Amino acid sequence: MHVRKTLEQIITFRPAHLTLIDPAKQPADRAGEVAATADELGTDGFLIGGSSGINQANLSATVNAVKKVTEKPVIFFPGQDKAYSLTFDATLFISLLNSRNVRYVVGVHAESAMLIKQLNIEVLPTGYLVIAPGMSVGEVGEANLIDRDDQWTVCGYAAAAQLMGFKYLYLESGSGSPVSVPPEMVKAVKDTVEMPVIVGGGIRTAAVARQLLEAGADILVTGTVVERHEYKQRLSEILAVLQR
Repeated sequence: MHVRKTLEQIITFRPAHLTLIDPAKQPADRAGEVAATADELGTDGFLIGGSSGINQANLSATVNAVKKVTEKPVIFFPGQDKAYSLTFDATLFISLLNSRNVRYVVGVHAESAMLIKQLNIEVLPTGYLVIAPGMSVGEVGEANLIDRDDQWTVCGYAAAAQLMGFKYLYLESGSGSPVSVPPEMVKAVKDTVEMPVIVGGGIRTAAVARQLLEAGADILVTGTVVERHEYKQRLSEILAVLQR
């Protein structure tokens, strides 16, 4: 499976959607149920990972449960925990560009790069920017949070990411964030760079999803929505906005 090619084909015609499943937030059997429902509703793929609490056991079990119910891309979303599954279709190779700690900018990548090359895993090089409030990912990643009205700084980072050769730019307000990345910020970034822009955090309603898509987001990521027991209707409404 060529994940990057698959995503590019989708966003040529419409924005894409990825469902984020955190192995630390639910048992593997529920992750499989969530994935089956999201697949049926029309998600374009899955991100598996989170900022903390992931180990080899819960990661592998979650990936296996998701792979059993979908043929859509299953992509690793790495956090600080050293765990990996060989059955991923691809991995986001994330550089947290606004981290104060060089480890999250490039250090962890040096630790895993040789293994990834040897395993011949498809890599999606991604510049990652954490926008206020940032939530746990901002704290764990020691990020200098970008203020929500600071378009100059975020566009500077975005331009740098493109010049450095990243293939995607991921704007993140944090898992569980009460607000999404501001649509005005998304538009400013899209006016600055040509690469696909992924937006995650705080996307819980169709109205918010629509605002981000109108601002130019290429890929939306929702996670907190599917961690709730009554998620099917909300996710269905969000996906309907993308598929119009």
